[in-house]
Amino acid sequence: MDNELLRILEDYVEKVGIEKAKDSLESLLPKDLDDRTLTIIANSGIHEIPKHYLRGEVYAASSGSIDFTSIETLHLAYRTILEKLLQKLKERQWTKVYLIPTGHCTLALQIKLFVYHILRIDTIDLFYNKGNYFEIAIDHRKVATNSDHS
Repeated sequence: MDNELLRILEDYVEKVGIEKAKDSLESLLPKDLDDRTLTIIANSGIHEIPKHYLRGEVYAASSGSIDFTSIETLHLAYRTILEKLLQKLKERQWTKVYLIPTGHCTLALQIKLFVYHILRIDTIDLFYNKGNYFEIAIDHRKVATNSDHS
C-alpha cells in the first residue's frame, strides 16, 4: 500500500475509531460486489426497474402472461416457477435476497414464502408508489418476539 495512503488511513482510524473507519470504507463499495446477493424479479418485462435496485445476481422467476384460466393451470404455472427458482436458490449459499414483486400479487407472495422456507431468510422487498421506490426489510422474528400480544 502507498505510504501516504496508509498514513491518511491511520490518521482517520485514530480520529474516528476502527469500527467507524471500517463502516465508512465498506459503505463506499458497490453493493453488487457480494456474489451471494440475489435479486428476484417475480415477473419480468412488466415494469422498468431502476438499475441500482438490481443487486447481485438478477433472476427473473417468470415473464409475460401466466395462464389463469383454471385453478389447475394456475397451480401448474406457479409450481413450475417455484421449481425453477429452487434450482437458483440451491446454486450457492445466498445471504441476502431482494424481491421485486412485479406481476400478480399471489405470485410474489408464493416466491417470498418459498425463499423463506428454503433459505430461512426474509426477502427485502421493493415497494413502488407514485414514481418512488422503497425497500421494505422487516425482521419478522423480531416483530414476533417483541410483540406485547403474546
